[in-house]
Amino acid sequence: MATQHTYDVVIVGGGIVGSALAYFLSLSNDGKKVAVIERDLSRLNGSTGYAPGFVGQFNESEVLTRLAIDSVGEYLKVPGGFDQVGGLEVATSTAGVEKLRWRLETARERGLKAELISAQRAAEMAHDLVKGDNVSALYFPADGTANPAAITGYFQSEARARGVEFVEGDVSEVCRGSGRVKGVMTFSGFIPAERVVLATGIWARNLCDFEVPIPVISVAHPYMYGKYREPKPYKSPFVRYPEHHVYVRDHGPFFGLGSYDHKPIAEKPNETAVGNWVEEFDTTLHRALRFIPEKTNLAPREKFNGLFSMTPDNMPLVGEIPGTEGLYIAAAVWVTHAAGSAKFLTQMIKGETLDAVVRKALDPSRFRGCDMERLERESLHCYNNIYSTHEAI
Repeated sequence: MATQHTYDVVIVGGGIVGSALAYFLSLSNDGKKVAVIERDLSRLNGSTGYAPGFVGQFNESEVLTRLAIDSVGEYLKVPGGFDQVGGLEVATSTAGVEKLRWRLETARERGLKAELISAQRAAEMAHDLVKGDNVSALYFPADGTANPAAITGYFQSEARARGVEFVEGDVSEVCRGSGRVKGVMTFSGFIPAERVVLATGIWARNLCDFEVPIPVISVAHPYMYGKYREPKPYKSPFVRYPEHHVYVRDHGPFFGLGSYDHKPIAEKPNETAVGNWVEEFDTTLHRALRFIPEKTNLAPREKFNGLFSMTPDNMPLVGEIPGTEGLYIAAAVWVTHAAGSAKFLTQMIKGETLDAVVRKALDPSRFRGCDMERLERESLHCYNNIYSTHEAI
């Protein structure tokens, strides 16, 4: 795959973030040559391919809330890309209700529709997934479930139609010289580029040595698919039990359930974003299933350890990496924020005026001067409170 052709932008990674970035760059019609290099274009081996697709737009971080709202606006344009079924956060205690009240008020301040409802109404809305003996629930009608494969495929198809090249290859190194990026080396040859974007998710730290800490930590996480059932004419809202770190959704022909209620486990990724099953995850899922009505008869048909990226503040790393002109990163980005993050990075690459608050919150150099071992510990510590952020504004 050796080439003398110099690209304006090479995106390493063809998951939802890299594909969205290629799509948004292609919309400018400015003649820039863009390529996406992906190890396997026939399937999604990264986190995109295994993401459960829950999209809750409200986040403690105002920046992530804005990125999620922007992302949903894009996903709604994709045929079969987003089911706006709504989202429920169920409280099982009075303390949990107080937390929901804060989320309700803050969400409304940010322009999101939200409503505090009774446990009985929540059970009526998602009777397969919610018992009637809870305390209360917070309902977000504009939330829903994404189909990451459909969205990624749409972005790729649209980008190809506008001249973006998708190249199957394995990048081994980012090549630099004189303080700027030169391109990427693959196992088939060198590809020159003016700009390189690392959209490789849990593999973000593998391709070069950075001058600042890039604390993207791959963490093990259990998810299960229930037994097949006859799909109903409607889909339930997805459901979270925040106090217990449990979440569940209707996939149509089956239910899916995951949990963060276990000791954080760092795991180095191999070829895919799935790791070896951890024995204690059986206990984790068993505890989580207590919240599901017995009539649903939810039991594991398939279980897997889906690896995903953690950072010390539960915020993505999106922007230019200091020390190497033309080198960018988009890592630790959930499906929830993927399109919004890609649009922001597109603006940066094109030299447009950026929102200063967003730029600061996502800045890849924000951990400059910190010890990497400490950052890794902090990233793992964040796992059990995955929706809590420490955004600096």
